[in-house]
Amino acid sequence: MKATLNRGLKLSMAAMLIPSLLIGCTGGANPSGSTAATGDAKKAADPVKLEKVRVSLWDRSNSPSGEKLTDSLLVKWIKENAKKEGLDVEYVTLPRSQESEKNSTWMASGESPDILITYDLNAMFKWAEQGGLWELDTLLDKYGPDIKKLIKPALDSAGTYKGKRYAIPAMRMSTAVGPSMKIRQDWLDKLNMKAPTTLDELYTVLKAFKEKDPGGVGKDNVVPWAIPAINQGMKAFFYGPMWGAGVAMDGPKTEVYMPTGNYTDGVFHSAVDLPEGKAFFAFMNKLYREGLLSKEFVTDVNSQQYQQHYTSGTAGFIDSNNPVWEMTVETRKTVPTATWVTVEPFKRPNGTQLTSLESQFGLLNLIPKSTKNPEAAVKFLNFLAKNVAVVQSGLEGTHYKVDNGVRTVIDPAKNVKEIDWYFNDLNLLTQGYMGPPTKEQILQINAADPKKEEIAKLMDPYYRMFEKYGKSYPVFDTQRKVAEKNGVNITKYLYEKLSKVIIVPNFDQEWDALVAGWEKNGGREYDKEVTENLKSINWKTTNK
Repeated sequence: MKATLNRGLKLSMAAMLIPSLLIGCTGGANPSGSTAATGDAKKAADPVKLEKVRVSLWDRSNSPSGEKLTDSLLVKWIKENAKKEGLDVEYVTLPRSQESEKNSTWMASGESPDILITYDLNAMFKWAEQGGLWELDTLLDKYGPDIKKLIKPALDSAGTYKGKRYAIPAMRMSTAVGPSMKIRQDWLDKLNMKAPTTLDELYTVLKAFKEKDPGGVGKDNVVPWAIPAINQGMKAFFYGPMWGAGVAMDGPKTEVYMPTGNYTDGVFHSAVDLPEGKAFFAFMNKLYREGLLSKEFVTDVNSQQYQQHYTSGTAGFIDSNNPVWEMTVETRKTVPTATWVTVEPFKRPNGTQLTSLESQFGLLNLIPKSTKNPEAAVKFLNFLAKNVAVVQSGLEGTHYKVDNGVRTVIDPAKNVKEIDWYFNDLNLLTQGYMGPPTKEQILQINAADPKKEEIAKLMDPYYRMFEKYGKSYPVFDTQRKVAEKNGVNITKYLYEKLSKVIIVPNFDQEWDALVAGWEKNGGREYDKEVTENLKSINWKTTNK
C-alpha cells in the first residue's frame, strides 16, 4: 500500500524496453586479410567500454529480511539494464539520518558520489556559490531530453541559482502528502469519545487513554502519545499539534521537524521565539509530567521504541509520515481489532484549520565538481526517466499490472518483501506516481487486496484533508549566508534543548535558557535574514 498510494494517473507508462547500445562498425572490407583488417574486426567484437557513475542511495536500515540494500532486486535490475546504455552504476549508501553531515563531508573532501542527493536548497546555493557544483543547463539539454519531458514543472520551480541550473529536482506527483496526526479509533469507540479537534481536547483524550486503558494493555504500559527522540532521523513529528497551537509554516522548510514560525506585520519569528511556540512546549512538558508521552523518548534515537509502541498496540496517538493503513496493518499483527484513523487539523486559536502542503519539487540531484564525468551522471538520470515506471512501481507483470491506466499491485505480500522497503529511494526524478487519488482510484489501486474497501475508507480522508486545509510553505531562490553559517548549529542546538524543555520540572527557567542559547547561536540574525527573503518574494502569511 505504501508503495502505491502516492502515485499519479497523469503520468503515462514509461517504456520498459531499453534500446540496445550500438557498437561502432569498421570501414570497408580488406580482401588482403591484412593486420589492419584483423585489428578492426577485433575492435568491433570487443565489449563497449562503460562509463562509471556513482549514485547516492539512502539506507534506512528497514529491510524486512535483513537483505543488503545494494543486493536488492531493483538495484540489480537498474545496474544490469544501465549497462545496455553504456553505464556502470555503483550505489553509494548513506544513513538517511546523516544526510547533512555526510554530504558536507563528501563535498569538503572531494569524495562525493557523482550524484549527490539532498532536500536542502540552501546547501545547493552554498555549494554553487563556492564553485563546488557542475552547471547543468547545457548537459541537461544534450543528455537529458527525457528528464525535461518528465519533470518540467519541477524544473520550472527549483534548481537554479543566479540564473544557472545546479540541481535537477524530483517532481512531486502529488503535493497532498506529508505528516498527519493519527489516533486509535478502536480506543475512541470503547470510550465513547470522538477524535480531538483542539489541543485541549487532545489532552482530554490522552488522559482518558491513560486512566481507562481502552486497549487492555495495562495502565503502566499505555503510551497515550508515542514520540521518538527529537533528531534528524526522527519518525514522528509535531507538525499537526504545533499548527493547532498557532505556529505556522512561514519560514523555509528545515531539518527541524515542526512548523518553522510566523510572519506577522512584515517580521518573521522562529517557533521558539513565539509565545505560541512556548505555549506548545509547555503543553508537551505537562503531558510528559503526567505520563502522557513516551516515557524514555529522549534515548530513542533510532525510533525503535516508538515503532514498538504503535506496532505492539500500546500507543494511542501519533503524528508521523506513516500512512494510517500501513499502521493499522502493523498494529493488527498484535491487536487484530486495532484501527488507526487520520485526525483532521486542529482548530487553532484564531479558529482556522491548516496543515503543510508540499511544494511541486522535492529531492535535489546535484553533480559535484569532483565528478570527472558529469555527462554520465546526467545520462543515468535520463535512463531513470525512460524507466520511471520501474522505480515508481517495480516490474510490470511481477509487481503490478495496468488496469484502465492505473497501476494495481498484483501481490501485496510479494511487494513488501521485494521492493516496498526501498524502491522509492531509487526514484530520483519523481516522488510518487499519481496525484491525490479519489476513493474510487484507491479501490482500483488495491484491487488485489481483500481489504480494499477498508483501505479506501481509511486513506480517503487523508488525501481530502490536504486538499481542504493544505497551505504551501515559502521557497527561496537566493543564497542565505546566515543560514549557511549558523543553520547547522541552530538545528543541532534545538534538537538537544527541545527534548530537555519537555522533560524538566522547571519549564520556564529551561525555556528561557533555550531562547538565550538560540540567540547565541545566531537565531536573531537567522530570523532577520528570513524576513528579508520573505519580503523579496512578497510572501503572504499562512497564519490566517
